[in-house]
Amino acid sequence: MAKVSLAGFKDPVRRPRYIIWTGVVVLVLAAFVVTALGVTSTYWFCAEVCHKVQDDSIIAYDRSTHSQVSCMACHVPVGITPIGFVLKKAEALGELYLTATNKFHLPLNPGSHLALSKKYFPEKQCTQCHNLENRVITPSPGILIDHDVHSEAEIWCTVCHNRVGHKEDFDLTLTDPNTGEPNQKHDDFMLMTACFRCHTLTDESPGGIPAPGACSACHTPDFELKPSNHLVADFYPRGHADMALEDIEAKAAATGSGEAAEDEAAEDEGTEESALGVASAYAADGGELADDAPMYQRIEHLPAPAAVGYCSTCHIESQFCMDCHGMEMPHPTEFRTKTHPELVATQAEKCEMCHTSVDPYFCDSCHHGTASNWEFQTDVAWEQEQHAAAVRTNGVPGCLEACHEISYCQECHTALNPIPTSHQAADWLRKPAAEIGVHAESAKTEITACEVCHGDGGANSTFCQGCHVLEMPHPQDFKEFHAATGRQDPDVCSNCHTFVELCSDCHHEGAIDGQPWLRVHANVVNDIGGEGCFDKCHNREFCVDCHNSLTVVPTSHQAADFVRRPALDTPAAHPQAFNEKPENCAYCHGEGGLQAQFCVDCHRIEIPHPADFKDTHATGFQDGSLTKPVCTNCHVQLFCDNCHHEGATGARPWTLEHPAIVRQTGAQPCFSCHEPTECAQCHVGLSRR
Repeated sequence: MAKVSLAGFKDPVRRPRYIIWTGVVVLVLAAFVVTALGVTSTYWFCAEVCHKVQDDSIIAYDRSTHSQVSCMACHVPVGITPIGFVLKKAEALGELYLTATNKFHLPLNPGSHLALSKKYFPEKQCTQCHNLENRVITPSPGILIDHDVHSEAEIWCTVCHNRVGHKEDFDLTLTDPNTGEPNQKHDDFMLMTACFRCHTLTDESPGGIPAPGACSACHTPDFELKPSNHLVADFYPRGHADMALEDIEAKAAATGSGEAAEDEAAEDEGTEESALGVASAYAADGGELADDAPMYQRIEHLPAPAAVGYCSTCHIESQFCMDCHGMEMPHPTEFRTKTHPELVATQAEKCEMCHTSVDPYFCDSCHHGTASNWEFQTDVAWEQEQHAAAVRTNGVPGCLEACHEISYCQECHTALNPIPTSHQAADWLRKPAAEIGVHAESAKTEITACEVCHGDGGANSTFCQGCHVLEMPHPQDFKEFHAATGRQDPDVCSNCHTFVELCSDCHHEGAIDGQPWLRVHANVVNDIGGEGCFDKCHNREFCVDCHNSLTVVPTSHQAADFVRRPALDTPAAHPQAFNEKPENCAYCHGEGGLQAQFCVDCHRIEIPHPADFKDTHATGFQDGSLTKPVCTNCHVQLFCDNCHHEGATGARPWTLEHPAIVRQTGAQPCFSCHEPTECAQCHVGLSRR
């Protein structure tokens, strides 16, 4: 290891040179130190070199009224010696490590502890520039500030003016590198909650520095004491409740007490302070001060403004809130399960003062919401709009198991006589083409719901029996004797089974479930015949009377070819139908077959024609017993032409075919039947030549 030798200073020859170089080194070091001290004291160094830590502080500084004042003017003690200044710089080197290693925490200067430290920010830090003896004070309108009183009480400037040099009226930009949380703004001690760290409405001060908290101490007589947020339309009761809850949460966060501390304070009946009361300033700091502690120590232990509470600045909460509410606020943990049922029964008006006046469905939202497994709609009345749907969803047992006796439901329904919407449906009592109506289906599903209005006893209750008469549901052997019951008292059956489909589906073979029998019986009878109807239930007169009374015309009868043949080689349909099933015709047209009166009245001639009719029918025309309309009742003209006119093809009327035949054979064959004058009459009548 090299040794520093002082021999040169002893040697007269080398001594001048050693002294000169030593002086040069000292001057260089001095120049470096002076330059370093100067550079590190500049705005540039604070803003640029340390910018990743100081960005928000620099922005706040730039926005403050002190933006043209040197950083050193405030952050270095007044009248500091050069040695002290160097030591101050050396002290700051410890923060360089945290900055370089990203181990610093935000916000910087948490709790404004520098402003509350008499060591770092004594009064002379401000009075070196601001002389209160000749400085004009410009407080906000309506505010009275006596700086002398505060100075005499050893309260220095930054205890109140903590943000005067760094105004945080913008969104902060940094994030804590250790937690990832965004940077937090500092409390502004110029707000009223900060004033009440010392000022108080009682003899006790949360900061241990009792000062009068009367309005007149700090405000002019014309000052509007009621804050603007108290003047909005919905401040009472909703707004003030929300504000109070926010205040409680802020105090819990500031004191570190959380919900457990709030519950413990609310349950402590031996103190005047409820969970809304002022938190202990010293508990928040983790210790207590002696009664004779000096002022600077008391100031260093002042609580955060949030721990004081916004409401506490005007109201002695343990008295003000209790006088109005008449109970602990906010409600303690056991309030819902133990206290409130009794309170509602004796002091319901106290509950309504806050709850139903701002939220008329407050009680319902809990009792008919979470308690009944129903998604309660807060903007819709329970009784009129929701409870029926909730009962349909959860069933009546859900109501009975949770809160009510069935007598409660019965008394309410009897008094209000409500008609459920389900009962107003057209198929409530009876459902078309179904065995039972909707009311019966509902009764099968949950008879308890019926008992709410109609009394106990289920389907055989007095109410149900008054309508049904018979045992409900029918016993298993009811089908065996129901016919006799139906004949003796058909109204009892039709009370429920007014839709004949129910009977038809069982009694009529081939019935289609749900479709009226009258619509389908024709096809069934056509397929299987009508004998089965007569064997089991009906007589022929029944069918005839029904068809005649309803003027029923079977669809087969409506065909164009049913009565008369449409062409020479196509017979009419009704003879075919008669030949296949003559008994079907008898249902409407009577017994006797072709000799039945109905057939005789239409044909007016023996049917079928006698064997010699072809030879004798001419005589009938001659003596007038047979007329052409009788024949054309069944036959078309072509039928006659085909036989009487030689050469007729039957494809066209004879009047169209005979001119060609006459030209071929002459007119002489025509005169075997016709008189010559008959031809003339026809030709002249038709203007033919």
